[in-house]
Amino acid sequence: MSPESAPVLPPPAAGAASAASAASGAPRFAAAVANPKVMRHALTTNEKLFVGPFLKSLLYTFSRMFKKDITRRYPEQKMENKPSLHGVPVLVMKEDGAPRCVACGLCEFVCPPRAIDIQPGETDRPIEREPKSFVIDMLRCIECSYCEEVCPEEAIVMSTDYEVVGRRREDFVWDLKKLLKPIAQLKDRIAWVRRTYRRWDSNADASAPPEGGVYRDPRWAGKSKPVDHH
Repeated sequence: MSPESAPVLPPPAAGAASAASAASGAPRFAAAVANPKVMRHALTTNEKLFVGPFLKSLLYTFSRMFKKDITRRYPEQKMENKPSLHGVPVLVMKEDGAPRCVACGLCEFVCPPRAIDIQPGETDRPIEREPKSFVIDMLRCIECSYCEEVCPEEAIVMSTDYEVVGRRREDFVWDLKKLLKPIAQLKDRIAWVRRTYRRWDSNADASAPPEGGVYRDPRWAGKSKPVDHH
């Protein structure tokens, strides 16, 4: 008999399987247990009075009181700030007080929580554009450093500041006045960024930029340092 001529059997009735299961005495679900046995731990007299566990916990506490601390007593003991620390993002301010930022919008575009808002404007300087308004909502910022990684001008970096406090929501919305930091305070972080994101020549020492190193950015090809076109 060919498959095409084979008879088609009708589907079983909706209650046929349930009726067969009930007739056989089997549970409806495989995990079902008619009379589950619950194992209970019988408490001893010592456990009921809670004297033994209480004395045991006190003994453990007193044994640890005079040992060396394994935690930092914050805020009395501050964390050691290293250039690799991912603190809050800040903007780099040049020696003349102007921001390095050219309002390209890359950091605003790449920010995962949409914490950055930039309003660009024209300027008489050779860069043609600069931020008229640059705002970062620190309540949204997750300090991922994406903005730092994509910035072509090294204008926004992660600082070593990690304490963000305020009494109102407005205190956590930082504008240009609060974001701008002198470049002298951020030199260590900028050097760390150049090493980490491989902006130096591939033959350069990974531990420190060599004297007269060459940037890998094609705009700075053959140059010993970025072109200051600001």
